Amino acid sequence: MMKKNRPVKKSKAGLNSKIEEQLEIFRRQTEARGRIAEAAYEAQDKQTKNAIDSIRDRLSIIATGNVLVYPDGKRNPGVSVQISTELVDHNILFFATEIVKDLAMMDIRIENYEFPTVYCAECQEKLTTKKKGKK
Repeated sequence: MMKKNRPVKKSKAGLNSKIEEQLEIFRRQTEARGRIAEAAYEAQDKQTKNAIDSIRDRLSIIATGNVLVYPDGKRNPGVSVQISTELVDHNILFFATEIVKDLAMMDIRIENYEFPTVYCAECQEKLTTKKKGKK
């Protein structure tokens, strides 16, 4: 006689720690995106900042402040978790600057948008300048 595989019940504490771990990863990524977006935003003139702010306002209207966390991997059910307003704002600024950047890469100019010179326009990696050595 074959035994049926019964689902293993996970403790609530174990599930919560996995959720907290995933939220910590999300928080670190969001803060990094926020730093990149802030550099891009601060590099703009007033009219361009106003255009970005308009995009941010639209995105804020539809932002829920919830993220889905998959504590057992993407193939398992997700858990909806409320995030802080600060993290929502970081993501909204990042998405708004990405929209303007992507449009600029397709030769669609929004106001006077300029790429920040400290970050790569495509991969957002911080650019480093090589110092000239003494001769």
